[in-house]
Amino acid sequence: MSQERRDGDRTEGSPSSPPRPGPDALYGTNPTPPQLENGEGWDADPLLVSGHDAYRDGEYLYQDYVYDDHGADTRHFTAGSPANADSLGGILSQPTGDFHYPNDGERYSYNGADLLEFRARPTADGVTYRITLNTMLEPDAAAVAIGIDTGGSDGRTDWGYGLGELGASVDHRLVVWGTGAELDGDPLEDDRVTVDVRRNQIEVEVPLDPEDETWRHYCVTGLWNAEEGGFRQVAVSPDEDTPGGLKSNSQDVPPVFNVGFRFEEPYDRHVGPLDIGRGLFDALDVTGIGHNLLDLVWDRSARVLGEGNWREHAQSLALADRDISQFHADIDFERLREGTTDDASFEAGFHSLLYPSRYYLGEGVDPDHDVLEGRIQPYNVYVPENLEEPAPMVLLLHSLGGAYTQYAVYMPNLVKQLAEAQGAVVLMPQARGPGRWYKREAELDIFEAWRDLETRVDIDRSRVTISGYSMGGFGTCMLAAQCPDLFGRGFSVVGPPSEDPIEGLTGGLLKAPSKLTNDLFGGEGGGDVLNVFAQDPESALEITDNLRHVPMLIWNTVGDPLVPVLSPENYARKLRRHGYRYQFDVFPVATHLSLGIRDQWDRAPEFIARGKVIRNPRRVTYRQVPELDHPEVGLVHDGAYWVSDIVTQDGEDAGLVDALSLADGYGDPNLRRFRRVGQTPQRHLSRGLQWEQPDIDQRRGPENALEVTLEGVAEATLWVEEAGLDTDTELTLRIDSDSEATLTLATPFDTHDIEVSAGESTETLVLDDEAEKKAATA
Repeated sequence: MSQERRDGDRTEGSPSSPPRPGPDALYGTNPTPPQLENGEGWDADPLLVSGHDAYRDGEYLYQDYVYDDHGADTRHFTAGSPANADSLGGILSQPTGDFHYPNDGERYSYNGADLLEFRARPTADGVTYRITLNTMLEPDAAAVAIGIDTGGSDGRTDWGYGLGELGASVDHRLVVWGTGAELDGDPLEDDRVTVDVRRNQIEVEVPLDPEDETWRHYCVTGLWNAEEGGFRQVAVSPDEDTPGGLKSNSQDVPPVFNVGFRFEEPYDRHVGPLDIGRGLFDALDVTGIGHNLLDLVWDRSARVLGEGNWREHAQSLALADRDISQFHADIDFERLREGTTDDASFEAGFHSLLYPSRYYLGEGVDPDHDVLEGRIQPYNVYVPENLEEPAPMVLLLHSLGGAYTQYAVYMPNLVKQLAEAQGAVVLMPQARGPGRWYKREAELDIFEAWRDLETRVDIDRSRVTISGYSMGGFGTCMLAAQCPDLFGRGFSVVGPPSEDPIEGLTGGLLKAPSKLTNDLFGGEGGGDVLNVFAQDPESALEITDNLRHVPMLIWNTVGDPLVPVLSPENYARKLRRHGYRYQFDVFPVATHLSLGIRDQWDRAPEFIARGKVIRNPRRVTYRQVPELDHPEVGLVHDGAYWVSDIVTQDGEDAGLVDALSLADGYGDPNLRRFRRVGQTPQRHLSRGLQWEQPDIDQRRGPENALEVTLEGVAEATLWVEEAGLDTDTELTLRIDSDSEATLTLATPFDTHDIEVSAGESTETLVLDDEAEKKAATA
């Protein structure tokens, strides 16, 4: 645990303070990365609510989505990607659009035409527009075209510059490429155009006077071709200089990657038998005749399993039809001159939000490792009807190959039922990519998104729970154990207990060879065949000790080839051996995907709704595993509740602290095993453990005493007052350690180190007296 985290809530005069639950990323104010900075003449704070616009401080703002720059829908479901194309993996998060960037990562970083924000304001000499891109490595890599409809009768729908017909009639065409700009084909003076590569911003002032009128605006982005003086055209397959994605050279689609002013991007499951059948029909219809006939009946053959995975479905269809007329903003310059404020609303339902990260991990997209690297990251949130704050929160983690939109697209009932069961806000993070397994940057993303959400909604930290499907179920088991003082309950759906399938099947006895998990199917290089695993597969089986106060609901299926039921059975067995509360439901006639396709969740929302976060329990068990830590991004898991700063002995894989306070007396709960058959949401067998109050004669104490067991621990800190103990009277400390260690007893005013020898030992001391002795000596 970092010193910053330990001292984050320090009170005046105290040497140290108890640790806050969770990592540092969950605390502090949001940063302001360069993309969100305002230069001269700009004052309004960004919206960071995608697909919304507002009037603020005399400025018009539109906030676009991020990583939605995929152009037109050009290829059928079974066509696959073109040759030599790099993009994010993930079958559940494929975009509808099919454009691929040129393979010059140093110029485009596979994200170079991604519109982040559009602004406009009137000036004494006309109108100034500011375009912010999500990624800008070179000032003239991307081009932006702004179409302006003043209400005149001489508009044109062919915008020129290689864009061609766009279906939107405009009176003026402003094209800017960072190092230059033209209005209606005439160059603008150099002093009217500025570009800031650090801020990813292009600013251009045009000599047009709207007075107090309302003008309609359109905005598109693409790649600039300086030699041709227009937008870089798209080919079938990309190379170092040319974008790709067409199905044939005869396709007529505009070279546009991103369209602005999209306020109604849809969500749709699009995974029914009819959709899959149409995809197979595409594969068999080699002549294209049958496909054309099919399109007479249906608007378009199936392209992806879900519509809205990257919030660009409507955009991609409109570009394929060469008609973007539905995507526009009517900017009222009278309101701008008056300084009217008309902000984005935050109503019930799904919202795509953006947060600024504290960490610089790179630019754009890293397709080799399936990582979204930029400082501005997306997440989804569901706001229930009649939100009452402070509100409970459910953290819902997506599957392998999924995105932050997964639950809105594929399992909206799960989200709504979890929210309605307790009036909870549901947070759905992106985790920096489709397959990062909730480690390092993926885990960091979760807590940074959570921190950002708390700037918008008052979250009740005592009623936070966690859930997820498949890889999200794995993340549920991991995060609930790594940060048990943050979560009241966990609900894992078809989740594997380990990233390594062999480790899950053998209950941790064996692991798959690194040649499989790193070289062929994942690891730092992204995998020679597939990117299935992240680097150094992790396992929730190692840290089940930490779930003493986090009841778990585990759903798995018999017919699951991806997560054989023996793996979660081994996980449940560990919980049973610990004597922890859990419920393991096995569905005999379901498969890995069928629970999600059915999207029925009876009983689970009620289980989640009963979750309460335990703050300072009288018994704390925590296993620290150094390999699970990533201190370079502030992620160190070394304690919970009133136990902190666990340091594992050199040569040991993990260090375990089991600390018991007898301040109020303590008795282990009575365990009641249950086994029953259920029918909802479909037939299943339930097994598990429940806790019942211990008998009076089973309780020990009360006593001002601590009992501590250490295994493989070199150092640990116990916060005495948080354990309910009295620092003014004699404290008895009974220790059982398998090696020499240093145990620190901490109070708001002092710390006292105890050198522990191997074996059993007993110490007695009065902590306040020890503090007075130290003060007198000083």
